[in-house]
Formats: sequence, structure tokens, C-alpha cells
Amino acid sequence: MLIDFKKHIEKNFSYIIGKKLLICVSSGVDSMVLLKLFQNLNYNISVAHCNFKLRDDESDDDADFIKNYCKSNNITFHYKEFNTNIPNNSIQMSARKLRYEWFHELSTTYKINYILTGHHLEDSLETFLINISRSTGLEGLLGIKEENYNVVRPLLTYSKNQLIEYAKQCNLKWREDSSNSKSDYLRNKFRNNIVPLLIELNPEFIKNFSNTISYLKKDNLIIEQVIYDFKKKHFKSKPNIIQIKKHVIKSLDQNFIFRLFKNYGFKNSNEIFDLCFSSTGKIIHSKKYSLLSDRENLLLKKNNNKKIENFFYNNSTDFTLPDNIKIEEGDFNERLDNSLYLDKKNINFPITIRRWIRGDYIYPTGMKGKKLISKIFKDKKLSKYEKEEQLVVEDCDHILWLVGIRFDKRKYNEQNLNFKISKIDK
Repeated sequence: MLIDFKKHIEKNFSYIIGKKLLICVSSGVDSMVLLKLFQNLNYNISVAHCNFKLRDDESDDDADFIKNYCKSNNITFHYKEFNTNIPNNSIQMSARKLRYEWFHELSTTYKINYILTGHHLEDSLETFLINISRSTGLEGLLGIKEENYNVVRPLLTYSKNQLIEYAKQCNLKWREDSSNSKSDYLRNKFRNNIVPLLIELNPEFIKNFSNTISYLKKDNLIIEQVIYDFKKKHFKSKPNIIQIKKHVIKSLDQNFIFRLFKNYGFKNSNEIFDLCFSSTGKIIHSKKYSLLSDRENLLLKKNNNKKIENFFYNNSTDFTLPDNIKIEEGDFNERLDNSLYLDKKNINFPITIRRWIRGDYIYPTGMKGKKLISKIFKDKKLSKYEKEEQLVVEDCDHILWLVGIRFDKRKYNEQNLNFKISKIDK
């Protein structure tokens, strides 16, 4: 198995070669074999083990077993105990969350590149069956993911029998988790009751399942390519937003819509479809993104939770402010687009760069009288997102520039070009 596993890594996980790896070990045969394989391949590894104290002395014995193994083999051992005062019905999920949070903490602290777990083919089968029982789409039928950010599961193509056989060949000891024999949880019920029955009905069931997963993954790759090509054609990148025509989304199947937006955190395709028929200004949110109805478009934007601050310039040296506003002094012989030129002696410092607020107005160049900024926005048909990001530059007297849109003519200078404020394109 070692030679086959080496080829498997080189073909499918070549990016982990030469990297620092954290092997998550429970003391069961799967994680012990994972550890032994990478140990025999001379990888740069360390071991992590969590003790949730759920099986009294047995949990402590597991920890001692792994600790002693690592000590005997000169492997760095990371260990943590957790106090789990958690209701029975949420122990597994809470323990998993705590476990992975700690693994990621270790990877950051010790500059570890990848976290490896010992999930095998039967684990993936159990996930497949659980997802079917709860109703799922194609992605739910793919079993456990081999990769999830920096978490890698290289044993998913190997059955438990293969792992046990390798462990015996290496005289590798492991410990059995007594709780696995209990059918208290849904996963254990499938493991102990359903999977043995399926194997009894067809001894080739595990092998056939592995083939089926392979076919489904290939089908999913085809769908993902179609989604990628569609987004490349119809998701138009603008500054800070993605623009999608409503009529394009209206013509799509609900499952296709779900696939388009799931990576942005949107789970309800009906809600997105309905947004295409909503008036301008209607908005829906996911955890990280917002989707806005804006006339004939949907506008997708990453949520910005940064506090909006005002920035000040008080007659000092050249300076570039956040939001890519640059202030310079000198003799400027030519005018550049998207830059405001002033005569420094007319400026009442300090200069402030801020977000616009309702009631702001300017005396626009090329027009008579003053005009509310909100009316300028309406004339230009700016979206809600664009309005939220809009900056103004002002001195102590009044607004000098509605950035990128219109200058105020009261201090706009045609001759003494010695002070320049520019908006730098990102």
C-alpha cells in the first residue's frame, strides 16, 4: 500500500509534498495508518490529538497511547483537553467545531501548511447515505470532500479493510473507540446497521460505491465548468461590484441559479429569482455578500464592515489617503482627468475627505446655481452601492469636489495650478 499511496499523493495531492503537515490522530486504525504512511515517506509531520473526556479513562488511554507513540518515534505531539458541558444531542457537532478550530490555531501558530485527517471510503459512504436521508443535490452525493481549504483527506479512496491490512503488515497497533459500536447517533446507525446490510446484499458494494463517487465527481466537474463559463460571460466585474442582467437570471432553472450564487453564501434560489422582479433598491444579504436589485441589473457586492472614517489633510507634504485620494503640491502645467486643481491660497485648511451625506450640495462646474448631490446621483442613475461609496472633498468653507463626478466651481481654478487632488484608479 505504501508504494500505491506514494503514487496517489504524487498524482492527486502533489501540492503537499515538501510542506509542513499536521496529522490529526484519534488512535483509531484510520488515523494511525495515515500517520504511519507519512512517517514512512519521511514527510515533515507533527501530530494533534484532542481529548473531550467523553469516555472517562478510555479517552485518557487514547491520549497516552498517541503521546507514547510520538515520543518513541520522535514526532512533535500537540495535545489539548476540552471541557464539554454540551447537551447530548449536540456533542458531535460541537466537538467537531472545537477540534477544527484548534487544528487551525495550531496551523497558524506553527506555520503548518496542511491539516490531514484519516477519513476513509466508508466514512464517505456514511456521509453519502446521511445526505440522501436528509434530501440533497448532486454535491451532497459526492461524499466527504478530499480538500477543504487547507484540510486534506488523502485516504478517501481506501477502504477500512485496506487500512487494517496495511496496519497488520506494519505491526502497527491502534485502539478501537468503544463508542463506535453504539448506535446513538445517525452516523453510527448507518455504520452499524445499514452499511453491513448493503455489503451482505452485494459484497462488491464498497468497491462499486467508490466507482460511483468517481463518476459523480466527473459529472460535477462538467457542471462546474458550465457554471464557470456562464459566469465568465454574464457576471460583469465593475469596481467593487459584479453586475448581472436580470433577464439572464429570469431564464434559468432554480438549481442553476443556486449553483451560480452558492459560493457567495446565498442558499435560497427562489429569493434570488424573485429579486429579478423587484423594484430598484430591494436587497438581500448572505453572511459575506449583498445582492441588490438595480433597474435591469442585479449587483453583487462583498459586505464591507469597516467603519467609515473621515480623513484630514492640514497643509503638509504630499500625501495619499485611504480610498486612493492623493494630494500633491507643485506647479502643474497640464490638467489630467479625474483630478481637481486649486490655487492653494484660496483653500481654507484642513481639507476633509468623507462620505457624502443627505443635504450635501455643490455649485457644479458648467451649470448655474447649486444642486443637491442626491439629485446628481438620480440624474446619473447611480446604484445604492455606488452612493454608499461616494466621497466628497471639502475644505472648511464648502465641498470642493464630488469625487469622480463633478467639481464645485467656487474654488475651481483655471490658472494657478499649484494644488492637486486626484482619485487614483485601483
